[in-house]
Amino acid sequence: MVNVNTILLVLFLISYVFMIVVLVKGYNPSIVLLGTGILWAILGGMNLMEILNELISGQFEAQAVSFMTIIFGAWFAQVMIKTGIVKTIIRTAVELGGDNPKVLIAIIMVVVSVMFTSLYSIGPVIAVGVIVLPVMISLGIPSRISIVAYGFSVAVGQLMNVSQYVVMRGLLSYIDEIPETITTPWTPYAFIAFGVGVIVSIAGVLFMYSIAVRNKTGKKVRKVKSWAVKKVDSEEVTFVPWYVCIATIIPVILMMAFKVNIFASFIIGILYAICTAKITYRKIRIFPLISKTFKAGAGESAGMIMYMACAYTVATGASSIRPVLQETLGGILPETTLGFTIFMIALVPLFMYRGPLALAGAGAAIYATIFAVGSVPVTYLWMLCFAGNSVYSAVDPTNSTNVWTCSYAKVKPFEFIKTALPIGWVYALCILGVLWYMHG
Repeated sequence: MVNVNTILLVLFLISYVFMIVVLVKGYNPSIVLLGTGILWAILGGMNLMEILNELISGQFEAQAVSFMTIIFGAWFAQVMIKTGIVKTIIRTAVELGGDNPKVLIAIIMVVVSVMFTSLYSIGPVIAVGVIVLPVMISLGIPSRISIVAYGFSVAVGQLMNVSQYVVMRGLLSYIDEIPETITTPWTPYAFIAFGVGVIVSIAGVLFMYSIAVRNKTGKKVRKVKSWAVKKVDSEEVTFVPWYVCIATIIPVILMMAFKVNIFASFIIGILYAICTAKITYRKIRIFPLISKTFKAGAGESAGMIMYMACAYTVATGASSIRPVLQETLGGILPETTLGFTIFMIALVPLFMYRGPLALAGAGAAIYATIFAVGSVPVTYLWMLCFAGNSVYSAVDPTNSTNVWTCSYAKVKPFEFIKTALPIGWVYALCILGVLWYMHG
């Protein structure tokens, strides 16, 4: 006789498949995630008042810190853009790359990865992308290679991005053992994984580029000299000295090395950037620029906050159905650190389309079950989730970065997957393998 838990599991799996289909068709992911979270909450036994007060309204109260982190991260990014720091760094990287596409790819990927250890939100992704992508494409690098190189650079930077840490922790806020800020043992691993991730992603992109160049059926792109690429950016480019550009890494250093609060770290970085930029450009007005950039950052954060609130709803809904998943799936999940690590590496395609390994998607239910089983230390599982999110960001065509780059460069999602997935598999093997070696 079929028991109730089996029926609930079947309904959960059907709703999950339906969610994936709807996301693939391009429907608004926020609405899809919200609806899925409510459905899972119903399956988990939550009543109407619990859904309204805890599942929906409660997210805005419980995740206030995460939402403010998104706003401050976007504010900081706007300052980096308006003061000319982003343009200076990217243009310098292009000049160093010269006319060699492979050298250019490597330098740009390193620079973008470092920048996105602090930059956060879709705004800076677009602001940097409209400078970087036209340069790479104009120098003969195929569009699908260019967007994958850019996407992996952003994803690698997330390994050390404290804003990303706070936001992702919110998805597992029901796990009390997870530290609220980046600390040991995460910090040493983050630095090592970042270095390994940069090297592996560059090697993977260069390998795919070599294949694309040898492919005679591919569309040939006219190569131009790097110094001739002038109109891919705005007509007026602001250059700032090197001591202004170090503002990009100030928040990361303050938070990781000196344990400064995340909001204070961003404010210090913002004030440093604006004040030092004013030394070079007297026309900069400090207080109007602070106000203008904050408004711009808060405005561009609205969509991200809406999406994250709905993602948190999915996480909460998944946690309500956790007892069912624990009873039905708990026995087939790996029970060792090595087993979980191999499980994630082998199933990298399940990160795509917010699948069962994507924490900000259907993975919310799976990870809730894994944490509930309790066979593996919570700290290791959390680090595995966070590192896995970097893999998700690099390979999922529905991730906001990849949605924008595919649209901007006119690359079809399937072409993106064919290029990104092989690199993502090796990338996952390396950064998750390092995690197991250090903490497994």
